Amino acid sequence: TAPHHQQPLKAEHSMLGTSASSHNSLGLNGVTGSIWDFVTGSFSPSPSSVLSSGTIPSVSSSSSGNELTRVRQELDDAKRKLKQWEESWQQIKQACDAWQKEAQEAKERADMADADRQLALQKKEEVENTFKKLKVIFQLQSKKCLVCQEGDCSILLNPCQHYVLCDPCAAAQEECPCCKKKKSLW
Repeated sequence: TAPHHQQPLKAEHSMLGTSASSHNSLGLNGVTGSIWDFVTGSFSPSPSSVLSSGTIPSVSSSSSGNELTRVRQELDDAKRKLKQWEESWQQIKQACDAWQKEAQEAKERADMADADRQLALQKKEEVENTFKKLKVIFQLQSKKCLVCQEGDCSILLNPCQHYVLCDPCAAAQEECPCCKKKKSLW
């Protein structure tokens, strides 16, 4: 039965115009041989020069593919790092903005506290001056010595005419404790 099948195939083979001499010519999709070689089973899948030149990957294109994959992976890693850096930068920027806002608020509070301090110092000075004046008025009306607070006033100071010192304190003082003028000898 095998020879019987070869007979019609050879007839079809000759009707399609392929001969044994065209075996080395390019056939279907650039493969050497004819379609009948494939049908009869005598086709060997050896690559042609056309296929090896561009359609079948060679060793060099495989290494280029590996290189391309490696470069893409490095690019993805770099993009991932950039994204992480951008996120970190945004967090740092937000923290910096918050610190600047806190610093500005702290500066404003410090300025207000300084103004309050200046006002308090001014009031303190006014109170101290008032106290000194009242003390002098009290001492002027009092009979006790302004310096020692024990002896009775007995000396009238010149030129200010303050009567605020006892004898021992008047001898020791060079100026009036009230007005700070130098006392003079009669």
